[in-house]
Amino acid sequence: MARVFFRLVLGGIAGKILGLLREVLLAALFGAGRVVAANRIALTATLIPINFFTADALSAGFLPLYVQYRQERPAMAQALYRTVHLLLTAFSLALVVALLFGRDMWVGLLGPGLDPGTADIAATMLGIAALGVPFYVLYNLYTLVGLANDDVRLINLRPSCQSIGLIGATVIAYLTGHVSVLAWGFTVPYVVLWCWGAYWIRRQGYLREGDEHGFQQPDRAAAKVALGMFWRRLRPLLLIPVILQGSIAVERAVGSLLGVEVVAATEYARFVVDSCMALLAAPLGLAGLASFAKMKADEVGDGLRRMIPPVILVAIPLALILSVNSRGIVTLLYARGQFDDRAVDISSVMLLGFALGIWAQVLGYTFVKVLNARGANFQVAIVMAISFGVPIGINLLMYRHWGAFTLGAASSVGGLLMFIASAAWLRVLGFSTRLLAIALPGAAAAAAVGYLLSGPGLLRLAASCAAILLVWALYVAAVPQLRRTFLSFLLKKLGRGTNETPQDDLVAIK
Repeated sequence: MARVFFRLVLGGIAGKILGLLREVLLAALFGAGRVVAANRIALTATLIPINFFTADALSAGFLPLYVQYRQERPAMAQALYRTVHLLLTAFSLALVVALLFGRDMWVGLLGPGLDPGTADIAATMLGIAALGVPFYVLYNLYTLVGLANDDVRLINLRPSCQSIGLIGATVIAYLTGHVSVLAWGFTVPYVVLWCWGAYWIRRQGYLREGDEHGFQQPDRAAAKVALGMFWRRLRPLLLIPVILQGSIAVERAVGSLLGVEVVAATEYARFVVDSCMALLAAPLGLAGLASFAKMKADEVGDGLRRMIPPVILVAIPLALILSVNSRGIVTLLYARGQFDDRAVDISSVMLLGFALGIWAQVLGYTFVKVLNARGANFQVAIVMAISFGVPIGINLLMYRHWGAFTLGAASSVGGLLMFIASAAWLRVLGFSTRLLAIALPGAAAAAAVGYLLSGPGLLRLAASCAAILLVWALYVAAVPQLRRTFLSFLLKKLGRGTNETPQDDLVAIK
């Protein structure tokens, strides 16, 4: 798991650097106005129905079963792949037709607060983005086939290719004045990725799974059995996309009611948080899907207790830095060109809301993927229903009172609920909360020092971030339980050794 995780992280760094350039360029050229708001609505309108049917079907339904079949019955792995590929192809083509003919109605549902001009721009962009749906869906399938073979190159390629496409589309849209070109920044990269993905998995021989007698072509009976097992794993997850995509739709609708600036600023703020999630939580979750699926039942608890402490070590100071310095970070990244003071105000308030719960989102997302890997999909459905259902209510009830902060705060509440519920099912809630309780005084001290040093300007931003990291590191080093749990692996790497083992302290915390 560790090897796959670090390869995913390293691959994601390049994509996130390009993603940052994309967002900075978009903010400088178009600010947080109607063009960006229309583009956000169009892409959301494209991705919601895709993810409604495919996100959990692929990651939680297909991958663990495919890995299991590859180990035990290779011909069945072939049957599963071919059947799912056929279903996704038919679904994606039907979705293209539905999006093209229903784009005006769909934009109206997601952006009830948009003015007619902005809504027309969004509908035009949606028509262009819809053409990329089949390529997006099938490329996702190819990435999971690669991951089942411990090949993360297709996953790592996606963010970089997508960002390059969006950067090119942003520049062309600005130079030509045809803002709808922004939507081609989604479609064209996925056409290219689909072509490369189809070539790559065949070149590597990932689809030629055989047994001791060589390659076997799957028959209809095998396809029927594989589809039945796939449906059995998927069935408990059907509630998840309803809640998850409903939460995203409500977030977009509430944002449009608060103003087009809020719709645009949501993604500027979320990009910062999602980048951290993509570099930490997503690799952990994807690596965990493959690794925890292979573990015996009595090994899962120990594996989680080894994984939780270093995640907390990284996630807590990350949350503190983003929360305390939300305005400084937004100013540093975006405050140039068309990105004015109002855009800075809205984006920084939203970043604060999103950042407060990032530590819980990282842990919760990882735990959910472990539950997926263990086949506990009914429990996952309940966890996701709670963690996305409650934020829907918060957004609808509180947006008139809290304004733009509502969207970020609701997301953090959802992350906290996801962490609590999934940790309880995995029986590591007590271990996690005791570890967090021990870390709380250090987190409070680091936040206080960071807040006192925060303020306008790059120097104060750097001082605040450095102080948070320093205070946190000193606290971890000073507290015996944390020192043994978090830092013993560093001492081993340095060859110094220690008489206090991390296993001893894990037992004590447990």
